[in-house]
Amino acid sequence: MIEKWKWEYRRKKSPFYQSSFIKPSANIGLLVAAAAVMLSLAILLPWSAAAKKQTDQPPAVRLSSQDVANGGILLLQIDAGTLKPLPTDMHIEFGGHSYQVFRHPSGRDGLYAALIGIPYPTKPGPQELKLNYSDTTGNKSRLIPFQVVAGKYKTDILKVDGRRVNPNKADRRRAIREHQEVKLVYAGGISKRLWDGKFQLPVDNEISSLFGNRRVFNGQLRSYHNGLDFRSPKGTPVYAANSGVVKLAKNLFYSGNAVIIDHGTGIFTIYAHLSKIKTAPGRRIEKGQLLGLSGATGRVSGPHLHWGVKLNAVAVNPLRFVAIMDELVQR
Repeated sequence: MIEKWKWEYRRKKSPFYQSSFIKPSANIGLLVAAAAVMLSLAILLPWSAAAKKQTDQPPAVRLSSQDVANGGILLLQIDAGTLKPLPTDMHIEFGGHSYQVFRHPSGRDGLYAALIGIPYPTKPGPQELKLNYSDTTGNKSRLIPFQVVAGKYKTDILKVDGRRVNPNKADRRRAIREHQEVKLVYAGGISKRLWDGKFQLPVDNEISSLFGNRRVFNGQLRSYHNGLDFRSPKGTPVYAANSGVVKLAKNLFYSGNAVIIDHGTGIFTIYAHLSKIKTAPGRRIEKGQLLGLSGATGRVSGPHLHWGVKLNAVAVNPLRFVAIMDELVQR
């Protein structure tokens, strides 16, 4: 009787005691279950804290340069390989444009890249890119500072057909209509990467006019040069700088016979003033494939090839673009 009283006293003092109807075997079960829960918490809590700390870390970003000229390009190489899970919905915002972040051509997991065109009118001074992304805790962003410097551009004095400088009403309507058509081409770019490896120049000729030069036509300052001019005799073969899809192949009022290729990931190349077009819209093009022959159509002072590059509709320096792409694919 005394032993039974001692056991009942100890049972009631136990923290797992709930009622006089709970049997000792039930107490043992609860004790085991509680121990299991405490053990699981001891394991999970440190892991959860580490995981939260890890997802709070932004992706590492490396810029091609801290200083870039107006009309130039910034290459961002984004390393999120240490973050688990990987961030999603990554894109860059700058100057009212949204730039695609794509998988790095090296194919390494967690490594991404983005190409940012700095619009020609951008004034020198400090600027910021905004990297947006999502992780398990929600939407995030990171500001990336850089500096815009004034490009060292010159002036081209050109004599051309007066109609291409002061067009009549019908020509102006045509030019406006074509401008809208080309604008839609750039707005409907393919997100998938179609290009492969380095970009090559479309002809092997001397450059006669650089990107960014002010263009004075018949004594009137009308524009800046948004590409490169190659001194190319009429009939010189013109080749695709990289693989992609032809989005436009037609005669335009200012550009003459022109071809635009969409290379994916926001990259377009333009080939203008051709004497003949040797391709068609919708055609898949491989690097080095013949597109047409150089000529003197449109607003020109003589036979040459105009070659331009656009990133998400922003015209950029083609020579700098080729150098940046070399850097990207060599990593």
